[in-house]
Amino acid sequence: MGAPGTGKTILAEQLVFANATAEAPMLYLTTLSEPLDKFIQHGQSYEFFDSSKVGETVFYEDLGMMVRERGISALAEIVTELLTERKPRLIVIDSFKALNELIETPQDRRTILFDLASVLTAYNCTAFLVGEYSGEMMTDLPEFAIADSIILLMKQSTGVREQRFLRVEKLRGSASVPGMHAFNISEEGIELFPRLLTPEISQLYTSEPERVNTGVAGLDDMVEQGFWRGSTTLVAGPTGSGKTIMGLHFIREGVVNNEPGVYLGFQENPVQLSRVMSHFDWEPKEPVKNEAFELMYRSPVEMQLDSVAAELFRRVREGRVKRVVVDAIGDLKKSSADPQRFSDYMYALTQWFATENVTCLLLYELHHLFESPQISDEEISNMSDNIILLSFSRSEEMTRKIRIIKTRGSGHDHREHTLDITSSGVKVKKFS
Repeated sequence: MGAPGTGKTILAEQLVFANATAEAPMLYLTTLSEPLDKFIQHGQSYEFFDSSKVGETVFYEDLGMMVRERGISALAEIVTELLTERKPRLIVIDSFKALNELIETPQDRRTILFDLASVLTAYNCTAFLVGEYSGEMMTDLPEFAIADSIILLMKQSTGVREQRFLRVEKLRGSASVPGMHAFNISEEGIELFPRLLTPEISQLYTSEPERVNTGVAGLDDMVEQGFWRGSTTLVAGPTGSGKTIMGLHFIREGVVNNEPGVYLGFQENPVQLSRVMSHFDWEPKEPVKNEAFELMYRSPVEMQLDSVAAELFRRVREGRVKRVVVDAIGDLKKSSADPQRFSDYMYALTQWFATENVTCLLLYELHHLFESPQISDEEISNMSDNIILLSFSRSEEMTRKIRIIKTRGSGHDHREHTLDITSSGVKVKKFS
């Protein structure tokens, strides 16, 4: 179910072509919503459409024309004949709601639908009924009562952004992941990004403690033996305070120690980031060319929160990542239409970092150069094991400052120190 343009037909056709075999043919019935020829023509624009299967394992029929000729009361009889002739393992009726509108009275509707449901149950065949239904119709129309499963597709627009979501409203006899699951539509069809759930308690939570160096000279000495492996550190500061360079140091340290890392960036593209690193006396000269360094650049204009998070999560679960930098959280947050959903997603992601022993730096841009920021008001701060605050002094030279606000499970230097950017990168100049 879903409004027009939400992707119902694409989902149904993609499902049909993905499962069609000689042993399990598929039957797709169009009705009064779109002419059959036009329907097939539109389907051919997607890569999943295999013309060699049409007429062999995927069969299209114009159910709407048959119903117009014989009347809606003959619906169950017509479907029975098609099932007997084609012997499909899966049948789609699109749009079923268009047929429903031909039934004059509620009594006739319930009788006709009951007869159809009885026919579908009698055959070894899975049925998908597609329709432009709204949420209010779920309590009024009998098809929702006979359906074993109900899937809702929706489209949300916020400004210039448009996001699509899928939600399982009903799944009889089975469990389902609750909530809204994002998806994209491209030439390949539909790609779904299931909502990330918090992991169950893992044995990794009781693993031997291990410390991780950041690669920033002087910073590791400010923390008792370094940050915990698997911890999440929030680095917050205004523009130009050194957040990105600290993130690059962190990933470069992983390259040196053979710990694969992912730098997820939304501002500097690969050319810009390579230009930044080329100014430092680093070996290798450009860590981005090392196999242990992966740059995931995504433009904040076209980015979707769920697709990016799912891609990063996939790398984490595959064990391909030991260090992650997200630059910056604000860009990721802007791509979410729901602040609460963003907060839940980030919490689940950081919990997965912990269970998979992935150490993460989350960079966050503060909007004020000198005023004391209210970091505790940011929903991401309470999820972080460590918080590092970068700032500028009000002196004539406007020097960079660094202070550790929080380290979970470790002692740390509470004092404010100077942060210098040199040809070797960034380093902490501590006061004696």
